[in-house]
Amino acid sequence: MDGHVKRLGAGCFGPLGGVLAALPPFPGKHRFIDCAAALSRWTGAAQTESSPWPGTRFSVDLRDRIQRQMWCGCYEPHVTRGLKAVLRSGDTFLDVGAHIGYHSFFAAGVVGKDGRVFAFEPDPSVYARLQHNLLPFPHAQAINCAVWERDAEVAFERSSSSEESGWGTLTAVRNLEKGKQIAVRAVSLDGWCREAGLQTLRAIKMDAEGSELAILRGAESLLHQHRPVLLLEINASLLKQGGVSPSILGEELLRQEYQVYELSYNRVQRLTSFAQCDFADCICLPAEQSHALLQDLQSRGFRL
Repeated sequence: MDGHVKRLGAGCFGPLGGVLAALPPFPGKHRFIDCAAALSRWTGAAQTESSPWPGTRFSVDLRDRIQRQMWCGCYEPHVTRGLKAVLRSGDTFLDVGAHIGYHSFFAAGVVGKDGRVFAFEPDPSVYARLQHNLLPFPHAQAINCAVWERDAEVAFERSSSSEESGWGTLTAVRNLEKGKQIAVRAVSLDGWCREAGLQTLRAIKMDAEGSELAILRGAESLLHQHRPVLLLEINASLLKQGGVSPSILGEELLRQEYQVYELSYNRVQRLTSFAQCDFADCICLPAEQSHALLQDLQSRGFRL
């Protein structure tokens, strides 16, 4: 599938994807995408599709801010490039907080039919689109549940904004009392992996709106046994709402013998001070694999 990876962002997305996906961030880029999406909605419909992989279709809602970026292939390009550097054919990838499946879809193409992708999403309506989007890949499975430090039934508050479908969160982390609250099933990764009989694991992406520490605590055996690469967000404001700080999250990663790097559009930089970190997209490398993994990232165009 590596030949397909090279085509990603080169005319495979919406009408502007070939141009915008290849460009680095620039002032006004997202406003330009919003205008293009508004024009597309005016001439067509809000529900549309892009084609991140040749011969596939990825469904998006142009009324949603993040999905407009997905439509143009411009959503978190540093994360997809990081996945491209880390994943290989036959690997297993977990997507925690998969939303409608943008990164799961990408990873499924990279790992190929001999690999596995498991995408966790608790919001029922978002999950429905996730499940639909992963249909082209029989080796990718959508799972309608949250990931937490233990198996439980938990309260989940759905996003109150019609343009921000990814803002839902467990009320144990953030309880705004603005969106509809529903009961959802939650699993720990340790428990889920035992039940699934998971034998190998290459990488985990977490987009968990402040639940990252709880997820790591519920994955201690998995992290020790499989040593996956972790892609996660450090967001001080979201962590604070859950009674956690970047320092506490950083200490947990260091305790698990991970090296933490900030991942930006074209750079990977060691993160040494968590106390001063308000926001960072991070790639966390098992210490014993860090040298080889940094070379892989460098080979994909990241500056060290």
